[in-house]
Amino acid sequence: MLGERLAGRKDARLRRGLLFAFAEALAVAAPYTLVLFFVREALEHRLSMHLTWWLTGGIALSVLLRLAFSIRAMSNIFVAAHALMGQARIRTADHLRRLPMGFFTQRRSGELAGVLTTDVALVEDVWSHTIGIFTASFALPMLVGLGLCFLDWRLGLVILAALPVALLVLAATTPLFVREFEAVLEASADVNARVVEYVQGIAVLRAFGRHGEVYQRFVKAMERLRDALIRADVLPSPLLAVFGFVVEMSFVAVAYAGSTLALRGSIQPGVLLVFLIVTVGVVRQVADLGVALLMLRASQRALGRVDRLLAEKPLPEPSVRAASIQKFDVEVDTVSFAYEDATVLDGVSVTFPERSLTALVGASGSGKSTLVHLVARLWDIPRQGAIRIGGVDIRDIPFEELHQHLAMVFQDVVLFSGTILDNLRVGRPDASLEEVQRAARAARAHDFITALPNGYDTLLGEGGGTLSGGERQRLSIARAILKDAPIVLLDEATASVDASAEAEIQRAIDELVRKKTVVVIAHRLRTVRRAHRIIVLDKGRVAESGTHDELLAKRGVYAALWQEQERAKGWRLAASTAARVTEEQT
Repeated sequence: MLGERLAGRKDARLRRGLLFAFAEALAVAAPYTLVLFFVREALEHRLSMHLTWWLTGGIALSVLLRLAFSIRAMSNIFVAAHALMGQARIRTADHLRRLPMGFFTQRRSGELAGVLTTDVALVEDVWSHTIGIFTASFALPMLVGLGLCFLDWRLGLVILAALPVALLVLAATTPLFVREFEAVLEASADVNARVVEYVQGIAVLRAFGRHGEVYQRFVKAMERLRDALIRADVLPSPLLAVFGFVVEMSFVAVAYAGSTLALRGSIQPGVLLVFLIVTVGVVRQVADLGVALLMLRASQRALGRVDRLLAEKPLPEPSVRAASIQKFDVEVDTVSFAYEDATVLDGVSVTFPERSLTALVGASGSGKSTLVHLVARLWDIPRQGAIRIGGVDIRDIPFEELHQHLAMVFQDVVLFSGTILDNLRVGRPDASLEEVQRAARAARAHDFITALPNGYDTLLGEGGGTLSGGERQRLSIARAILKDAPIVLLDEATASVDASAEAEIQRAIDELVRKKTVVVIAHRLRTVRRAHRIIVLDKGRVAESGTHDELLAKRGVYAALWQEQERAKGWRLAASTAARVTEEQT
């Protein structure tokens, strides 16, 4: 089954539940046989109290068996469906973290959230509540129809003939329903993306007066979803009405054919009565079968979206395990990289020595962040270059092992809902409180944490919005220190903080350098003056490298950047301009 394929494993409870659903159908069919004897004996005046007790007991027993089989069927199917879909969610989430970053730049986060929530939840609901009904609704008409053929093959065939005709009508309905349901899924994914965009950007929208325009886009997405839902219900309705008509006509056909045969004396009135009673139950089950079949097809469509997500090619894992890493110097060997058609790195070769601080500087778009992301293997490296850690190509290092050796501090700090302690333990869930506090002290974060109402148990909202930029950044550095990885990559760690926070963060970075291979991306050149080596990137190439003093002496790209920042640091409003601004404000 597709659901088991998405979950990556089989679940015996699902098959066991389907078997119990089939047994339930047998238990539902059993009373019809007993009713036949009851009616026949009553019409021929042979009914006795003793026989009545036996027939009534048999019907009661079949009802109890049906109840027992139904409970076992539903419990097994419910548990299996929720377990499989839960595993599918976990497997999908694990798959996402192995995909190259290019996958995420081409998709909105709301769409991915929709696959993991809306689509999987739909499948989960349909499977848990519908697959058992489908099995019983399919089995019962077949069992009863075949059983009635032994009683009278002519009327039995009339009942059995209704099933394929009804299913043919349903088969014509299904493509239309599935097409409209696909539109519902796409509209729902768009709404999810718009919700995330609207909520996350609401402060910016207010500040720039664009609240109305984005709100209207959000409303239009909601309206498209509404219209898609209406079409999914309305357009297949005529064909579904035909399906219902065919199903109901099976009762009319049995009544007409049976009456004709009874008038000719070909069947006994009691047999006709039994057929009419049985047909009512069969008609109801076939109607349930149609609804269940449509919902299962809809769930297959949703499952297909998850399946396509899992089909996205992850970063390849090595087929042969590389030798264990003994040293933690990083060598970038003639690496070129492009985003689609835009070349970002062109034959870059640099080395980040072990237990040293190397700074990457350069103008925006020069390839600094891309180089660091390639070292962390957030993107895969083309074959015309290599990145090695301790002499081992990172493509030959298993994904999990590679990231045990790396810790990253991003410019845009990501904090999760939960406590500060939970956020600091992301890299080391088993770290003791003492180890967490030691890392926080090294990152100059302990003092502001303990000043919070609940200290390390303080709950953070989404993104840690109640903290300042410097506080969030220090938590990020504390997280990297706690992980104790031998290689630390810092991407613009001080770009968005004030001078006092920058000084604190700089001291925290100094703590990392003592035993780690540290690579820092910096726009503010004064923060990396003490770096052991500074690599200057310009238009995707290494323009120059050396210490701060050596690069200033070369009077090249670095010196030009330094002079520009020094001039900006000393910039002041001209006296006339300042006076005019003051006058306008008053």
